Amino acid sequence: MLSDVSIFTKSEIELTPGWSGLRIPRACIFGLGLIGGSWAGALHNAGWDVSAIDSEKASIEEAVVRGWLQDGWTSVPEFLDVDLIVLALPLQILKEGLDQLTGRIPKGAVVTDVGSLKRGICRKSGVDTQKDFPEFYFIGGHPMTGSEQSGFRVADPNLFQGYPYVLTPDKDCPPHVFQKLAATLKGFGAKVVFREPLEHDVEVAMVSHIPHLLAVALTLATQDASKEGKEPFALAGRSFRDITRIADSSPEMWKEIMVKNADAILGGLTLWEQRVQELKESLLQGDGEGIAEAFRKAHLARESLN
Repeated sequence: MLSDVSIFTKSEIELTPGWSGLRIPRACIFGLGLIGGSWAGALHNAGWDVSAIDSEKASIEEAVVRGWLQDGWTSVPEFLDVDLIVLALPLQILKEGLDQLTGRIPKGAVVTDVGSLKRGICRKSGVDTQKDFPEFYFIGGHPMTGSEQSGFRVADPNLFQGYPYVLTPDKDCPPHVFQKLAATLKGFGAKVVFREPLEHDVEVAMVSHIPHLLAVALTLATQDASKEGKEPFALAGRSFRDITRIADSSPEMWKEIMVKNADAILGGLTLWEQRVQELKESLLQGDGEGIAEAFRKAHLARESLN
């Protein structure tokens, strides 16, 4: 006789009741930092019942005071009767968080993460859902918004509004399932974008990882330019402050991202170096029109951001 698990394919597993309107939808957030806390607030505002798990009891208590949580724990309960799990954990423990779900969530639940890299976690989820716990749907996610500040104290339910939110559903994930999550995010005001995991990691190197490196490099180079009695930082106006703001981001978080996505970042840096070399050549030759043309091309390219 076949086991119950082998009778059904993953695409035939029904979503949990909250997704079909049979009850108020329920979610649990793993990690109440900036992103996880913002998820909690956004879900609460959308009418969800929200719980959370965080090692910092103070963050849970503050989220309850704000009215965003119905409940919270400092360790994972035996069972979480929820429709959605959001793994808002540091990159280095994201896979561990996925492992903790084994046997603890109902059939048909949706699990997503907020990690800055997608290949590793999506590969792991694909292997594990074939083997150990095939009855939930994993959809990789990455909000393209944030802050150089961190922690629950700066969480904002409107953090995702107006910004891209990347989803990387597995090829076996039924469209109606990832569209449910996409609709939830659109309800937050996010602009949902779909990518393959590898595509995501290559593209995000250019639009997020390299900008952080350049902000750090410019800050340090400006410090190098300082001489006795001369302090360039004293002259810094809005442009310098804006372009180097993200150099204040968490060193521990960014060392993990940079090392794990080094290949894509190095490829992007090669493209950037080629463009810098072109500008240097224009300066060496006194070619003002070449510099102006570069500004014009950049202006046209940036129009797609609007």
